[in-house]
Amino acid sequence: MAGERRKILVVEDDPDILRILSHTLGAAGYHVVQAYGGEDALRKVKLHHPDLVLTDLAMPAMSGVEVISQIKKDEETCHIPVVAVTAFVWDGIARSAAEVGCDGFLAKPFKATDLLREVEKHFAPEKKVHAHHRPAGPLKLQR
Repeated sequence: MAGERRKILVVEDDPDILRILSHTLGAAGYHVVQAYGGEDALRKVKLHHPDLVLTDLAMPAMSGVEVISQIKKDEETCHIPVVAVTAFVWDGIARSAAEVGCDGFLAKPFKATDLLREVEKHFAPEKKVHAHHRPAGPLKLQR
């Protein structure tokens, strides 16, 4: 990450998990923007233009699947990678997230090393996507 301070939007309705994610990413040198649910996330993704979004899937009011869908449908934000942080990696909700364009999954509970490894995958030079270029297709889940 030398010299670059990447911005990550963390979307989580559980304050304890939000604090853990934010602290871990901040300690690793990332600039963290917090969102407390789906509607807040959609507002902040437009305001802050993050390099990556980490979102919970199971949230009240607006699910993470809907957040991902809205980000990926918008020409202004569709290039931003979105990673679902969820306890439901193999459930229908994760399948739905993959179908709307989720770029990765991190299973709860997670280790800090797993979180940072998943984040770095989306910042590797070969993964860079230019603005207004949508990835070829949704992530395929494999068991």
